[in-house]
Amino acid sequence: MNNYSLQVPSSVIGGYFSTEQIDLLSIIQCQSLDELIKFVAECDQINNVKGIFESMNGMDLETAKRKAFKTYQDTLVYHDQGMIESRSNRLNYLGLASEEELMSVLEKTHPRSQEILARNHHFISEERDQIKDPDMYDEMVLLNEQLSNFNCLLIESGKIHFVVNKYDSDKSNQFDFYHAQRDLDFAYRNGKQVRYHSLLVKETGRVLENKSKEEIIELIKDYVKASIDFINSYNNSHKVMFDGKEKPVIGAIDLFNEIISFEKNQQGEYFNIWEEKYGITLPELLSCFDYAFEHKPEGVSYLYNEPFLENDERRKKVIETLNQIHSLRPGLIDTMGTQMHITITQDLDSVKRSLEDLRKLEEQEMKIQITEFDMSLGRLDVSHVFGPNPDATLQQVYQLKTAKIEKLSEIIRTSGVHLSGVSYWALTDRVDSNLERVRSNALKNRQITDVHEIPTVCGGLFPTYQMRIKSNETIERTSGKENTNQPTGISK
Repeated sequence: MNNYSLQVPSSVIGGYFSTEQIDLLSIIQCQSLDELIKFVAECDQINNVKGIFESMNGMDLETAKRKAFKTYQDTLVYHDQGMIESRSNRLNYLGLASEEELMSVLEKTHPRSQEILARNHHFISEERDQIKDPDMYDEMVLLNEQLSNFNCLLIESGKIHFVVNKYDSDKSNQFDFYHAQRDLDFAYRNGKQVRYHSLLVKETGRVLENKSKEEIIELIKDYVKASIDFINSYNNSHKVMFDGKEKPVIGAIDLFNEIISFEKNQQGEYFNIWEEKYGITLPELLSCFDYAFEHKPEGVSYLYNEPFLENDERRKKVIETLNQIHSLRPGLIDTMGTQMHITITQDLDSVKRSLEDLRKLEEQEMKIQITEFDMSLGRLDVSHVFGPNPDATLQQVYQLKTAKIEKLSEIIRTSGVHLSGVSYWALTDRVDSNLERVRSNALKNRQITDVHEIPTVCGGLFPTYQMRIKSNETIERTSGKENTNQPTGISK
């Protein structure tokens, strides 16, 4: 099918796959009922759902897969339903009546304490709304059919809030790589390399809450050591064929992700988030990664990954930070990643300027990757497409996106930058985090009263909503209706 890939040369073509997507794709990939039942038995998200195994007895494989898929969806609550709903969902899954009973588990006085603590850490209570979409099964079937487009999977289940079991005070059980192991095994089964995303992230859940600066530094050091040991162990026993050679499954690690703020401070400057929030300076932050430097897995790249490098001022601050890292730890970072989350109306001259600076880094022997590419309708663009009086059609949006992708590809090809990798973030129009953000902002600003008033922001690598439009056009033509284009209100 058509896709919105960048027409640029690169040896690594990656795609972002969340733990939930991987679990759902694993269900779809099952080739027999026995294989499906084995998957369910090993999946802590659904293996304790009452009656799940009995309900699949006597079902044909396709019906059983849809049953397991829907059961998985039903274990999640919508992201914006609040902490009370999320907490209630978690307690119900654990088979606990109240938080008081959970506290008794935390105090290790409950006879099921170890079992419940492990299950609690493995269970994902809430997720972005898209995963619960009733049409998600068909979306995942399509995505599974397109896996051959990727030779690398970007997984995020190694992040600190997935790995640190904050519910267990026993330090020997502090680090749990359950989700990462499952996601890596999926990549291994499918013959893909992995980019491990990422060891330093500002979204740490509640892992760092109420901790002193010293405690945070100690925790990050312990987490980094545990992560590098896990990665080395996995790579030693798991190899895949990549570019004609046998290579370890994990080929790259995003060591640092989004160190610099997205907004300016009161002094009108971009700043180091960790120093502002926790008082941790860059030298102190880098000391947490000395173990990663000393025990770097063989054949693995270390990346520094940042978004919005199209912003001239922010890019300047990011490059300054990269230079500081290189000065303090020469050779630690070998690859600079520009995420390149951009809108369909992005000023492409800003991309040109960004690539010019990245080319200068490449001349200093720094590899360059586009690490999280997507192109979607921006928050300000959706008002032209949705609402009572739209002045642009979705067909026109997709046409504009096609033209913009072609122009962007040409700019990259002529920039002089030799990309060592290109990875895509929003893989389909439904599996798109931009959609949830745009919906949430529009709801908050009272532009809409229901999130489904914005069905898509056309951000997917694979334009699945465009397929629906074409299908509807066929129905309309068959029934004698005509589809007339309206003039576009979106600037090119």
